[in-house]
Amino acid sequence: MLKHWNLMVMLGWIGTAATAQTPCINGFAGDFPCENVELMSVMGTGEVGGGGMNDIWGWVDPSDSTEYVILGRSNGTAFIDISDPLNPVMVADLPTATTNSLWRDVKVHENHAFIVSEAGGHGMQVVDLTQLGAIENPPQTLTPDALYSGWGNAHNIVINEATARAYGVGTSTFSGGLHILDISDPTNPTLIGEFSGDGYTHDAQVVNYSGPDANYQGKEIAFCCNENTVTIVDVTDPMDAILISANGYEGATYTHQGWLTEDQHYFISNDELDEQELGVNTTSFIWDVSDLAAPELIGTFVSEVAAIDHNMYVRDTLIYQSNYRAGLRVLSAGNIAAGELEEVGHFDLYPSSDAAQFNGTWSNYPYFPSGVIAVSHMEEGLFLLRLSGELSDAGCTDVAACNYDPSALVDDGSCLDFNVCGGCEGEDLFCVGCTDEDACNYAEVATIDDGSCFEVDAPSPQSAVQVTEPVTFTAEPGTHWFDTSDAPEALEVGGTYTLPLLTEDSSVWVAHSDGEFGAMGGKAAPDFEHGQHHPNAGYWLVFDVHEDAVLESVEVYSEQGGDQTVEILDANDNLVHVITQSVVPGQNVMVLNAELQAGEDYQIRSGNEEPFLWRDDNGANVNFPYEVGGLASITGTTIFGENEFTYYYFFYNWTMSSLHPCLSERVEFTVDVQGVDGIQELPSEDTRSLLKTVDATGRAVAQPENQVVFHMFSDGSVVKEFVSDRR
Repeated sequence: MLKHWNLMVMLGWIGTAATAQTPCINGFAGDFPCENVELMSVMGTGEVGGGGMNDIWGWVDPSDSTEYVILGRSNGTAFIDISDPLNPVMVADLPTATTNSLWRDVKVHENHAFIVSEAGGHGMQVVDLTQLGAIENPPQTLTPDALYSGWGNAHNIVINEATARAYGVGTSTFSGGLHILDISDPTNPTLIGEFSGDGYTHDAQVVNYSGPDANYQGKEIAFCCNENTVTIVDVTDPMDAILISANGYEGATYTHQGWLTEDQHYFISNDELDEQELGVNTTSFIWDVSDLAAPELIGTFVSEVAAIDHNMYVRDTLIYQSNYRAGLRVLSAGNIAAGELEEVGHFDLYPSSDAAQFNGTWSNYPYFPSGVIAVSHMEEGLFLLRLSGELSDAGCTDVAACNYDPSALVDDGSCLDFNVCGGCEGEDLFCVGCTDEDACNYAEVATIDDGSCFEVDAPSPQSAVQVTEPVTFTAEPGTHWFDTSDAPEALEVGGTYTLPLLTEDSSVWVAHSDGEFGAMGGKAAPDFEHGQHHPNAGYWLVFDVHEDAVLESVEVYSEQGGDQTVEILDANDNLVHVITQSVVPGQNVMVLNAELQAGEDYQIRSGNEEPFLWRDDNGANVNFPYEVGGLASITGTTIFGENEFTYYYFFYNWTMSSLHPCLSERVEFTVDVQGVDGIQELPSEDTRSLLKTVDATGRAVAQPENQVVFHMFSDGSVVKEFVSDRR
């Protein structure tokens, strides 16, 4: 709403307020003119806290899906439970921070409401909405959980939930432009930038851009209404926001507010004073913003009524406009590419007049999953409406579908699955990610590069001279050693590699990796004063895997020898890995070599009904979570209650390595063999030397125990052996 009025005319229609569901029949819902919109209920001003109504927003409680209207008033903010839209209940009231004001605005992020006002010194109130469900005796008076005082008065608040940023507009800071806050910690808003390059911003929409302009895909873009222009700003870097374009239009009197279509191809804006000053009917401006640097005004929609337009929002292909005395107007954007809109529904909340005056509906919120449309009426309170007739009879009724229509009464067979980008099947893919096929983190489905691509730096070439002893090369931990430039499997993974004694010049091919290898974690050893060799396997450990990894081994302490089984389950209790190994009394290394995908709530347990493996319990130094490098976290046990974090089950001293590390380009390390005459005669068949010992994955083992190993000899022979205890 325009903040500078010479005269505020408050001549509201006073009629018979409807209090129960009223269908739209023959163009009327009770006394209200309508088309394809019906009335569910009305809460008068006295039922919502008094004063004059202004902005409105909504919130859905994630714990139980209860829907709440957040209604701005001149004297504060009302929080209204509309889970029964025929009998809404005001559950809480938040008084204004300072004085009353006609202007108040609210948005929501991460279950917190952010409320601003034109009242002097008001700042921004922050309210934790999760407290609403626990209120037993409504309405309860709330106090803010935080108050941001980086501005005094603000005309509006804009939030991009995707980046956890709030944008104060129309404040006394930064010439009334964008005052940019980080609200990732909702009760600690932090100033991170500004844009004042085009003066006062009255309202805006800020999005992570996925529209057709390839120059800005993946960036954070603000679409601003700046009194006489539609102004587009790249705010990706809030410390260096960049003006992309600012476009006026013929007859501009006060560019007020606008909203993007869901494909971000078009922006519909309005002008709050052209109806009064130019004598035109309600006019909506249609911008093609496929080129953000050069938006094109491709058409206008002129209503049959003269009311002033105010706030509008887009859901699917419908535009929901709150146009003061003309009430809620619903427009179809089905033919917007031709610069055309069509009115397909309306509900007139001010039946006595459609004149261009500042009375009637201020704003609406059309995004509730139930299909309820909440509309604020400046003089009369809260109206709850919903689409009906031609707009709601048929649609997708499957709640699991991408295009679920909560207002549909009949399924029309149009339901679609989600595509890999989270959109609907058949839609263009606008996945954000790394699009460089040579990068480590290339995402095959990504169509918008987000600048995250990276590669692992290759090692610098090395060369060495062999005289009488084998050559050992040294590199970074996790280095992969190959015998050729294109060998599919590494000879060894580690920080060093020793070649066999050579008779001619040779080489090895080397690649760095970004993985972790031999990461250690978990409780290092038992506390033998607190615990016991446990006689049952009723509970076990729970852990998260942060990236695809191999759980190579764990240690157990057995009371008696015999076979022990270790089982790993996923979060859905599916068995994903099992091994059985013979153990001896005391300490044992269980070789698992379990390949695990990144995920939460894995479980590792004994598969023996009576394992008699050591478990630490009360009194032991148990301190969850236990980190296994950066690969995994042991988060607790399957026990519920006070002992969940005081017991530690069976599995100590974990070893893990990355399963799918990204490798650098391979570089050749060369060996120049000198003194060949002294090593020409290789050992006879009866004389051979041990080159190295490796485990089942090909990794070198210095001190094998409780595992199968392979001894590799100089004559090319390999001997398999199971080593049962330390050598």
